[in-house]
Formats: sequence, structure tokens, C-alpha cells
Amino acid sequence: MTDKFLKVEVDQAPDAKLPKRVSFSQMSLFQQCGLKYFFSYIDNWREPPTAALAAGSITHDVVERLYRLPNDERTLNKAIEILREYGPKFLAQPEYQKFADDLNMKHSVREAVENLFTVEDPTALVVQPEHLEMELNVEINGVNFFGKVDRFTQDGSNRVTDYKTGKSPGKFVDGKLAQPYLYALGYKVQHDIDVDEVELIYLNAKEVIRRQADWGQITKAGEDLAVMRAESESSFSESVWDARVTKLCDYCSFQEVCAARNPDAPKPGSQKSDEKLFSIGLLHK
Repeated sequence: MTDKFLKVEVDQAPDAKLPKRVSFSQMSLFQQCGLKYFFSYIDNWREPPTAALAAGSITHDVVERLYRLPNDERTLNKAIEILREYGPKFLAQPEYQKFADDLNMKHSVREAVENLFTVEDPTALVVQPEHLEMELNVEINGVNFFGKVDRFTQDGSNRVTDYKTGKSPGKFVDGKLAQPYLYALGYKVQHDIDVDEVELIYLNAKEVIRRQADWGQITKAGEDLAVMRAESESSFSESVWDARVTKLCDYCSFQEVCAARNPDAPKPGSQKSDEKLFSIGLLHK
């Protein structure tokens, strides 16, 4: 499928507004499809959680809790103990209860936790507790940027690390590196810290991708953030958003109300559109 764009006029509520802060996930979603960004961040619809999302959230929390322990306590047995304690609590939340008996998802989480000990030695890693899930809240190129960094380490090199679950990015790795590059820019602006390396750890794939910080790529990430904000402001002011048609449309929760996929779709933001989204199980924030 060749990517194409379709400008779609929407109904925006009188009190609708753009988010005050922009995260990498917001930027990434807008780049994927402006109309999907509208549904998610302007019209405030929430897609139902997936097993992959549940697995990723549990894995991240287990790893964070493990690295908050003293080095000599960061064993595989302790990690599994944390998983057994925390996993059921996470899955007891109403929106995640449907995954409580998902054995494939649970296997994926256990595999990711075990693989952590294959790709690195948690007992040897020097990391300060305050450098786990560290928040960035800073203005970059006139945009209020917010991010939460999985891990920042100073072991001879200042390194930003982000954990991932799921498949290896393969040929798409450069696009995935945009996230830690943007975080590196955030560290420079907010803390005057020069990040030396960026790192992605794909736990289920047992793959570590580490790159020397490339200031050209770091600068580009900041420029892309500014472009995204400017384009979203323009779309918002005109109430017209770009629907980008790609292979990812097959997995989009909004395709039944998207004119790019369904010529008879109701106008996004209209009562008919809202009724349709309610009927297929989406939730309004």
C-alpha cells in the first residue's frame, strides 16, 4: 500500500484545546496520522488496552522496581518474585482484568524479565534511584515537552536507556532512536547534561541497540518536535486534520469513522461519529 493523505474536516467541541505539553508518544502518533491524533488528544477517545500494552507496562514496572534495589539484591529470583507480587495487582485493575488469564501475555512478560539478565548484568549496573523514570519537563524550540525516561546512567558515559518489549525494530531502528535522541536534547536543555550514548533494549528480542549520541540527530529530533506542534496548531485552528493511509490503518480503532477508510463515515467529532465509537467499545476520557 502506498501511503497517501486525505484532509478531513472535523467537528471540534467549543471547549476543545491542544494539550499544553507534548510527549514523544503524541508526536509519534501525529506523525503516523493527524486524524488519529485528533481522535485521541482533541476529541479525547481512548482505545481499549491491548495485551501488548499490559505486557509492556508490567515489564517496565518490574524492571524499575528491580533497579531500585541494592546491586547485590538484583537477582533473577528477586525479579520473578517482584513479577509474582506486582503482576496480579496490575491485572486486577478493571481495564486489564480481561488479560488475567492470557497465558501468552504472561509468558511474554516472564520472557522479557528473564532476558534482562541475558542482555546485561543488573548486579553490576550503576544507577541511582532518582535516575529511574526520570521526568523531563522543558521547553524545546518553543514547545513544552514532557517525557519520562526509563533509565539514565553515568558509568563513564552519560547514557539514556529505553526498554522495549516486542519484536526487534530491524530496518526501522532509526525511527525508534528518535525517542532517546529527543530525551538527550531534553537533558541538555533542562539539566545542562551532555548525553554521550542512547540505548534501546528490546527485552523479548534480546537485542541491545546502543549508539553514540549524534548531535545532528538530536537537533533534528528537536526540530521535528517544533514542526509537529506547528502543524497540529494549524490543523486545530482550521478543524481539518490529515488522515494518513498506511498499512497501520488495518489495526486502527478509528477506521470505521475515518473517511480515508470508509467513504460513508460520519464526520469526525459529530454525534454520529461519537455514537459509532461508543458502539464499538471505545471509551471517552
